[in-house]
Amino acid sequence: MDSIHGLYLLVAGIKNAGKDPGKMLDSLRLQHPDVLIQAVDAACVFGLDHVQAVAQIAVEAMERGMMIAAKPETELLLRISCTRQISEAIKRAGLKPEQAGCFICLAKKQDLLQKFAAGLERDDSVISKSSGKKKQIAKMLGIAESDDETFLKFLTELAAIT
Repeated sequence: MDSIHGLYLLVAGIKNAGKDPGKMLDSLRLQHPDVLIQAVDAACVFGLDHVQAVAQIAVEAMERGMMIAAKPETELLLRISCTRQISEAIKRAGLKPEQAGCFICLAKKQDLLQKFAAGLERDDSVISKSSGKKKQIAKMLGIAESDDETFLKFLTELAAIT
């Protein structure tokens, strides 16, 4: 688990978000009130580095009082989907029923994240980079594909200026 400005970060993939991902997410947030939890479509995640960079941007925006959204969880969703519109962010990157997902969690204590992770059926392979994901993300954002490193840098820049 990484640390960002005093917060610990957990990025965890799951193979299937179930029939009602919104209900699942609400339930997890109730069970873990001291953990900031966001879940996104794994197809919108271009590897662990992508999520770490977006989380860094969101935490810095939170610390500086410059968030786009009212809640940090929503800030993460907006930044990873590279839009300022919540409805568009949900459409682009929201967790989809019966699809692979990615949990992005922040907490002040590492043990809170370990407890959260213990309750998941993790499969981090779903958040790995792939050419298919790159193609899908490029199409969604209307940008050109490039080598992985350049593409990741561009995604990070888009998240920062969103």
